Amino acid sequence: MTGARIFVATLFLLLAAAFVGSTGLLINEYKDAGWEAMAIAHSHLFLFYPLFGILALAAYYLPAVVFTDLYWRHIPYGKLRFLLGTIVVAGLSVGVAKLLDGEPRGLYEISPRALAADKGEPSGCSGATCRRAPLLKALEDLREGGQGRLGLSKFARSCVVDPMLEEPEDMAKPRYCFAAGRKLTGTECCAAQKLFRSEVSRLQVAQPSLSGVYDQMIFLPLKVFFVVIVVLIAALLAFRRVELDKYYPELVPPIERGVIIGAFAMLLWPIMDYGYQQTANVLFGRLEGLQLRYSLVIVPWALLLLFYFLKRLGKRGEMIGQIAGVVTAAVAVLRYEDLNDWAVRLLGVGTSRWIVGVLVVLAVVGFVALVRPIRGTKGPLDPSFTSS
Repeated sequence: MTGARIFVATLFLLLAAAFVGSTGLLINEYKDAGWEAMAIAHSHLFLFYPLFGILALAAYYLPAVVFTDLYWRHIPYGKLRFLLGTIVVAGLSVGVAKLLDGEPRGLYEISPRALAADKGEPSGCSGATCRRAPLLKALEDLREGGQGRLGLSKFARSCVVDPMLEEPEDMAKPRYCFAAGRKLTGTECCAAQKLFRSEVSRLQVAQPSLSGVYDQMIFLPLKVFFVVIVVLIAALLAFRRVELDKYYPELVPPIERGVIIGAFAMLLWPIMDYGYQQTANVLFGRLEGLQLRYSLVIVPWALLLLFYFLKRLGKRGEMIGQIAGVVTAAVAVLRYEDLNDWAVRLLGVGTSRWIVGVLVVLAVVGFVALVRPIRGTKGPLDPSFTSS
């Protein structure tokens, strides 16, 4: 499988370089403008990928090699199907990246100079005189507020009011409004959030950051490509199980081990993604009832993996897995806000440096488990691991 190994290794190294380059560019560009708060506030883009995105790449390297070799050598018309599939995946990645490139814009898409020059509205305001807080100050306040409490859901009041119903009582109560830097009623805060969102959009066009430009052009399409590949591998595991057992039986154990490690790594992505959603709601206003994020693609992906593993466990294991899946889904739906609050505190804008350190350690442990999962056995990344 030398050809398949070289092809997949080259592709995955390119993706890994993009993950590290994206975060490295952000740190370098905002080194004098609060890069730490910027990276952590957008942890789903700049923390997940260089840590757990690369871990997932390493975990799915062997299955990617196997499926590349399978289509190239064993599947009827496999070479043609593989080439066409690669083109479709690349096109889908670019298309999805364009769809994701919309409102509200991220603060990281504005140049550090423009962020530093922004003095709020009206310019130079402070306290009760601000209709909109300075952008960097709002981010700093949000970082401090997120670290001092469990979640920010109470500050993300909906700005969509049904004109046929009375105004909710919640909107009349004054609460701290991060977009204005002071306490406001819900209606007043929504107006401040609208100004905040409008100014971020204006500056993103007038004075874009290098991080934002390269994210739109290069990094985001590659990150989407990575997610599509991970989902595709899960689908192939579920629907090509017979061929996998027939042609690569000796590789099934390390493949499954890698898939499990990669699954744990990928599950952190939607948590960080929805943590950012709550951050965006606090700064820009909550405009939708049902907020669907791109990371929800993990749901069908997880079901595909569940389908693959349950079929190998027999009827009793399948029943246990189904019950566990239903319970997990029920908890996620019923405790939606609570889960988002924990996401903000642990993996979003409220996270602490020691938690980031723990995440780094977990990623390292994941790599070690891939190389030497059990004493005396060889993992899929072990240099001495060989196969036919």
